[in-house]
Amino acid sequence: MTKAAFPNNNTGNRSESYLSKINFNYQIIFVCLSYALAAFDFLIYLHIADVISSVFFPSSDNALVTQLKIIGLMSVGFLSRPLGAILIGRYGDIKGRKPAFLISIGLLSATTLLTAFLPTYAQVGIIAPILFVFIRMLQGIAFGAHAPLSWVFVAEHTKQTKLATYCSLAVAGGIFGSVISVIFAKVLVGTFELQALLDYGWRIPAVMGGVMSGLILLMWHHVRETPVYVNHQKKLQDNPDLLTVNSFSNIASATFLSCAISFVRASLIMVVMILLPKLIALKFYTQPNFATFASLFALVTQIVGCIFYGILVDKIGTAKTFMLASLALTLQVWIFYAYLINGEGVFTLAMYGLVGFCTGMIGLCTAIFIQLFPTNIRLLSVSVTYNCISALLGAALPFLLFKLTDYVSFAPAIYLSIIGITALIIGWHLVHRETFGESYKSNTKEKRYTL
Repeated sequence: MTKAAFPNNNTGNRSESYLSKINFNYQIIFVCLSYALAAFDFLIYLHIADVISSVFFPSSDNALVTQLKIIGLMSVGFLSRPLGAILIGRYGDIKGRKPAFLISIGLLSATTLLTAFLPTYAQVGIIAPILFVFIRMLQGIAFGAHAPLSWVFVAEHTKQTKLATYCSLAVAGGIFGSVISVIFAKVLVGTFELQALLDYGWRIPAVMGGVMSGLILLMWHHVRETPVYVNHQKKLQDNPDLLTVNSFSNIASATFLSCAISFVRASLIMVVMILLPKLIALKFYTQPNFATFASLFALVTQIVGCIFYGILVDKIGTAKTFMLASLALTLQVWIFYAYLINGEGVFTLAMYGLVGFCTGMIGLCTAIFIQLFPTNIRLLSVSVTYNCISALLGAALPFLLFKLTDYVSFAPAIYLSIIGITALIIGWHLVHRETFGESYKSNTKEKRYTL
């Protein structure tokens, strides 16, 4: 017998492993790009709200126009997200993650592109704001499903030992989309004169966002259904290397815990990235454009924080990393406010960037509550929980914090401390659960952490 009669199995295994790694990397790139573009499509018009207001909602004593203005610019996109979570989330649990991606990306691309061709108030009157509100509602439905779908898709492709790392990377992709939307809005407003923006400039981001999302659809054909979902559909035995549900979690406890984690995550995003720069400018820092630059810098450092905490999980585990991040956030918030009260303002932006870095723990929030639900209801449960909490906070937090800040300048620090303590309690709860602590692979003796 010659050596050729005995194929080299090790070589074959290495080839299969290499191809598998390429495929996995492709899935991650797809999710990060699609999540970034989805965030851009959904957020861009919030950053040029003044222009959009003038185009679709001119000053008027008409009560209907005024009401549509408030709903269209601020509320409908967020309030319609739970509807998308229910409809597309349930569809994704029944038909698969891949077809659910097609619906969410396709709807985002279509609604964003349609926005570019909407008539203005000057052209068709009251029909213009009605059409804008309707398109914005559809866009909220698509985005409400897309964000949780991205987390679930990554989690169900990833080995359990790398779950937090890759979930954090996917979240960083969405944050990158927010960064691009802020920069693009700034460049757009700085490049065009006001009249040009009102005439045609506001349509440019819609065209770009719609076309780019359409290109992402071309990648969709090369995306594979998640191994976890395929195993579930074929009623195969779970692969211990892939995502599993922690045994202590019944539906009631899983729902309660996911609500608490969603509360932490949504609060950090809304307060630190959206409200806090304006609240600081209101009480401490009157430099022009501070709010914009602070939000942008905090978003960049949040990306770094997501990646850092995701990597740290491999060293000490998700629950312990979550507790450490909670302590760091609470401490840094009070250091920052102490500096605002007593400092000269030289390092305000840098100090705020450190707060943004600490909020990188939102990637860990994603990794935790994805593990709480079984495959057949995972997407629906994660989507509905997170989007409902986000909608409630979106309606209440701006009013609450602006009102409290009028009386107590450091009210946001108190609120963020409550969030930090809540996260610390969650982490303490998880690290003391047997299925969420340290475990070891008996075959390889490789240290492994779940939560």
